[in-house]
Amino acid sequence: MEKLAESIHEIIKGYRNHDGIFLTQENIIEWAEQFGDQAQLVLGELNKIMPEVYLSREKAKSYLEKHIKHYMTFYGYTNITNFLMDTEFVDLQEAYKSQPAILKIIEEILNEQYDESYIKYLTFPKVNYIYFDDVLASGSTIGKQTRIFLEREDSEKKKFYKKLEDNEIKYSICIFCLHRWGYEFMKYGLTNKYDAKSINKIKLRFDYEVQNHSKFNNQKFNVAKPLKGNNVIINTYLEGLAATKHGDHAYREINSPKIEQFFTSPTNRTAYETTITEKGIEILNMIQSEVKPNLRPLGMIGPDYKIFGLGTHFFTWRNIPNNCPLVFWWHVTGHKWKPLFELANRGLTKKD
Repeated sequence: MEKLAESIHEIIKGYRNHDGIFLTQENIIEWAEQFGDQAQLVLGELNKIMPEVYLSREKAKSYLEKHIKHYMTFYGYTNITNFLMDTEFVDLQEAYKSQPAILKIIEEILNEQYDESYIKYLTFPKVNYIYFDDVLASGSTIGKQTRIFLEREDSEKKKFYKKLEDNEIKYSICIFCLHRWGYEFMKYGLTNKYDAKSINKIKLRFDYEVQNHSKFNNQKFNVAKPLKGNNVIINTYLEGLAATKHGDHAYREINSPKIEQFFTSPTNRTAYETTITEKGIEILNMIQSEVKPNLRPLGMIGPDYKIFGLGTHFFTWRNIPNNCPLVFWWHVTGHKWKPLFELANRGLTKKD
């Protein structure tokens, strides 16, 4: 396990260094040993997927550099100053969330590469609006904040969704990681509230796609959720959920994905998914009080969803989405579980 831990550590060693957190190879091995005789399997699968799903600060910065150049061209600018005068980087999240951390990196890029600052032009009238974030998982947060944006009014009381429809403004969403199923839900919710003419003008840009829509063909299915079988622990847990929606999405179809590219093999995928689902259920059983209905073994999800969670495998240098399986981030004093990634109060980190 030592070589696997060394390889994984090389990828994730920058996690929360800005908060004084420094993961070691020993931390990784101690975490893996909690899986008993499946420890080697779990580390082997993580070693395969981590280069794909872990986003370092350096990689995030390189993505943002490309996004800035893209939007300058997309909006028709050759001068960074004019672009910044006309463009607002939407800032709707709390100070400890991902969006402000991303905007800080953008400001850093503008300072270093252009000797500029978007902050200088905050009071200028805007025609372009870009919403940056790290992950669109269930789509609830970005959908909610997009509705807040669309309900804004200009000085003449004209709503932004009408301005968007009339081509008076442009609105783009730019994220590091997109879940296809969550995005489709978000888009459906927005089109139920607003005219499709407005919603179809929202532009989307992302760096990594989680293809997890079971109704779409040829999905990579680069998430984790168990097959339906004779596992009493897993089946009993799902049957006990009071939720009623999307039960047909709970288990992975046996022929999904058609070609395994995410994990090392179809057999190892199945074993890994079973292992982390069982451990997630075990973690939930440690909770002495009432378990919140949105807390599931494979990550948090809407309380009405009769599924195990999204099974998200996407991690950043500063945050582990709560849609990721509990085995990666769950930590409660008194519980016999040590997470791989130490969080600051369920993902709250007050630096970048």
